[in-house]
Amino acid sequence: MKVRCMTCGKEYEISKLHKDYNKLAANPSSVFICEKCSKKISHSARRKKAKDHK
Repeated sequence: MKVRCMTCGKEYEISKLHKDYNKLAANPSSVFICEKCSKKISHSARRKKAKDHK
């Protein structure tokens, strides 16, 4: 199945083994965020949280 990352816009081919495959197959308009962007977002959120606690 071909999907496009909502954040970076890159197109990916995912197999039935991918963790989001069932969600996207059931609802093709679901949001997909690739691993790279997901890690960036998590890292940014952790940095902001740490900064806010100082």
